[in-house]
Amino acid sequence: MEKLLRFMLMVTLVFNLSTNSHITTFAQEKELALKVNTIAPAKEEELTLKVNTKQLSKEKQPTDKVDTTLTPKEEPVYKADDKKAEQQDQTLPRIGIDVSYHNLDIDWQAVKDSGIQFAIIRTSYGWELWDKQTDRKLRDNINGAKSVGMPIGAYHYSYATTQEEALKEADFFITRLRWTQWEYPVFFDFEDRCQKSLSPEQKSDIIVTFINRLRQAGYYAGYYTFLNRQRYELDMSKLQGQNLWVAHWSPTCDCQVPYGMWQYTSDGSVNGINGRVDMNYCYVDYPTIIKNNHLNGF
Repeated sequence: MEKLLRFMLMVTLVFNLSTNSHITTFAQEKELALKVNTIAPAKEEELTLKVNTKQLSKEKQPTDKVDTTLTPKEEPVYKADDKKAEQQDQTLPRIGIDVSYHNLDIDWQAVKDSGIQFAIIRTSYGWELWDKQTDRKLRDNINGAKSVGMPIGAYHYSYATTQEEALKEADFFITRLRWTQWEYPVFFDFEDRCQKSLSPEQKSDIIVTFINRLRQAGYYAGYYTFLNRQRYELDMSKLQGQNLWVAHWSPTCDCQVPYGMWQYTSDGSVNGINGRVDMNYCYVDYPTIIKNNHLNGF
């Protein structure tokens, strides 16, 4: 009887040990399964995000084709001697003039017949006396160019030495720009000697302030200056992405930053204009960009 009791006691002990082991294993498996189910969706989501991000990155890779519907900040600009300007549009570069009342009366039909493809017209200068500081030939030049289908842009000659004065000039400029539509950019002419003593940062802040005001008003704006000022007197880190019209009176343009227009001489001769006239090459299809984005009155 005693032996039988001992045997039964051993069987019970073994059974309990076996049962506890099974319970421990089941708990561990349940915990493991829970961890797997928790981690798996996170990994799957992470993987999906990575795939989608990679796909988006591929979709946004730049192409060689220039999109003429780009916004002003994204527009393509080229150096005059850059072979990339061999361009999607075989009409580029285009040749044009810039004029003011100094060019007196202009025969616009003769100008167009001579092969000129665009004109940049001075609207104004300074900011203090709007009536007196509106270019005397502005209306005549607008009407004459429009009458023969000549695409036009505009420029305002600046005397601003502070950002506050730049805003005053911009507001003056905008009132004159509203007189018509402009197929080419509207430029801030920043070249006067009164600005010479300003630091590069001050000069660049004035330019940016003026351009931003024009853009807020719906205009495709840029700035004009001569090569030495661009190269030695401006903080180009502040002007990245801004549309530059550079003056360098030379057979080739030595400007080392992107620009859309190059004024290559002040000593041009064009039928329909008495005396000398400024001549320019344009490397960007501005009319298409401006019209597609409904800027400059379009």
